[in-house]
Amino acid sequence: MSDVLQSILESAGIRHQQDGAEQEFLPVLLQQAATDLRLSGIALWTSGGNDAALLARLDNDNCVALSTEDVCSAPVGEICFTKSDPAVTSGSRLLTASVLAGQHRLILCATEGPLAIEHGLFIRLADVFADLQRRRILDRHFQHSEQDRRLNAVIAQLHTSLSSEVVANILATDGSAALDCRRLAVARRDAGRRWDVVATTGVSRPNQRSDASRQICSQIDAAEAGSSGDAGRTVVKPLIASNSWEDAAWACVVHAGEPLEEQARSRVDRLCHHASMALANCETLQQSTLAGQFRRTLKMMTRPVWTVIVGVLAAFCLIPTELRIEVYGELVPAQRAFVFAPEDGTITDVSIDDGSQVSSGNTLCVLKNEDLEVQLQSIDGEFAAVGARIAAIDAMRGSRTSNNDSLMSAEQVELKQRITSLATQSEIVMERIVQLNVVSPINGRVYGDRLKQLLTQRPVQRGQFLFEIANPAADWQLDLRVLEADVRHVLAAMGAADTNLPVTFALETSPETFRETQLGSLAGSTDIDERGTLSTLATARVENADYQNERPGTGVIAYIHCGKRATAYVWFRKVIEFVQRYTWL
Repeated sequence: MSDVLQSILESAGIRHQQDGAEQEFLPVLLQQAATDLRLSGIALWTSGGNDAALLARLDNDNCVALSTEDVCSAPVGEICFTKSDPAVTSGSRLLTASVLAGQHRLILCATEGPLAIEHGLFIRLADVFADLQRRRILDRHFQHSEQDRRLNAVIAQLHTSLSSEVVANILATDGSAALDCRRLAVARRDAGRRWDVVATTGVSRPNQRSDASRQICSQIDAAEAGSSGDAGRTVVKPLIASNSWEDAAWACVVHAGEPLEEQARSRVDRLCHHASMALANCETLQQSTLAGQFRRTLKMMTRPVWTVIVGVLAAFCLIPTELRIEVYGELVPAQRAFVFAPEDGTITDVSIDDGSQVSSGNTLCVLKNEDLEVQLQSIDGEFAAVGARIAAIDAMRGSRTSNNDSLMSAEQVELKQRITSLATQSEIVMERIVQLNVVSPINGRVYGDRLKQLLTQRPVQRGQFLFEIANPAADWQLDLRVLEADVRHVLAAMGAADTNLPVTFALETSPETFRETQLGSLAGSTDIDERGTLSTLATARVENADYQNERPGTGVIAYIHCGKRATAYVWFRKVIEFVQRYTWL
């Protein structure tokens, strides 16, 4: 490669970097060659057989005004001279050609300026331009091949599902990437002949009330009416084999960032054709099922059904009904006591069994604590030792040979204080030993399963639960657990009502009989119940005459009456609360 050509290439490379990578290198090199070689005009042609097309040029009609015959007759690897325009006073016009591939050639035409062009340099310059053109053609070929590969992959994916929603999402997400478009939206026609956006690029759940969805539906309506709209950047097509809007149930809107070329429009048509076939297969499957037949019947009865639905919804919204909060709990005596272990020890004797009738002060069980016995014996021994020392001091003070009467008096005072302390400790230990005899705090019955078998000779710790004692002859009450999601309704009803809320309940032992009472109290805090759910404790008193034969802990199903609300809300409250809790727009 000559120094002149190398200099032209280096200068063109520097200019290309300064102008930015988006601009192609071939026009930059063409401009640099014209400048460095002081050409008054330069142009590039491509020819295949007897046809020729202008590829690039600098503004000089002298080069462009060549006939197709002159361009196609340019020799490969040689220079030929053509007649210049008489009105042009510049130098000769040179032609040479370089092979691109097969019969396709690149023709370089230049009009000399003040300096003559070296023929070898001119031929090598044509080869450089031909090499750049081949690279451009190869890049476009790879680009189109990659686009075709991605398009074929999306088409194959469209035919793998028989769900119309899945096909629509594949078309909107993967289809937009295969077409290199800004957005692709898929809409479906509803029973009222309106369009609803089912899927769109970048949005998982299209909002039908958003401005973007309305704009897409307006574009479909315009295309259905025959308006082309922004035909350069937007393509709206019905997804049906006949390509007719009259019978189309699906539509596709392709938004491109720049005007679509013919090859891009061909890919859009191909993708929409396969999408229409995939959607038709989905529709055929749906119509062959029982659900599809039901939908067709419903579509035939569209207007009457909607009239009935609107009437039913209006009735649901206008007619009030009682809001009842369902809760679960248990029936227990209102007077209950729980007995805990007073000290650490071992249970040596259990005096009662399940269901035993006890009175206040009756012994329930006896505990043995060897540490307390050892502690008491230690105190008694120390007490005896201190007493003996005091007696010895008294005997020594009566002796005439003793000269330490003052010291003995002080020690005697200290020992008497120690005796007082030991007496107090002995009383405390005795009280603790007395408490090892566990007694009943109230009159009632003891409730617990296999008490003697589970507690006899069992080591326990201080504060450990031992017995439950309840008085079934006194009043009874309902311990109800109100779920956290329902507490707000109970609190609102309690705030609005002047009296206690009515409660209807049935025992699990007699589910056929419903009884009535009133809600007594509602706990001020929420905690985790036995089922592991957050709930609030509510209580309600009941008459004791009807429950003498019931056992504490009997299951209860109750309904707290919280006033009247709209029937639709009462019936579908769980669904409404589920949507409010887990759905976001």
